[in-house]
Amino acid sequence: SEGFCDAVSIARPLVANNDLVQQFQQGKDLPDRPCTYCNRCLLNALQNPLGCYDVRRYNDDHDKMIEQVMTVFDPPPFS
Repeated sequence: SEGFCDAVSIARPLVANNDLVQQFQQGKDLPDRPCTYCNRCLLNALQNPLGCYDVRRYNDDHDKMIEQVMTVFDPPPFS
């Protein structure tokens, strides 16, 4: 009623788009490839790097998906 929010959960969207906050700062309402909430990131987290494993977000290109997931080992520099 006062216009405040108690909490926001954006864990999976941040896994899918690790630059989500920067995209919001740039004025985007949605990222180019939004999280599909498929939970594949959680299933893979036990044995693989944490990342989005929904190949549909990468135009069904498995290599592009793996390349993006592996950026956790070579992240872009913070500005």
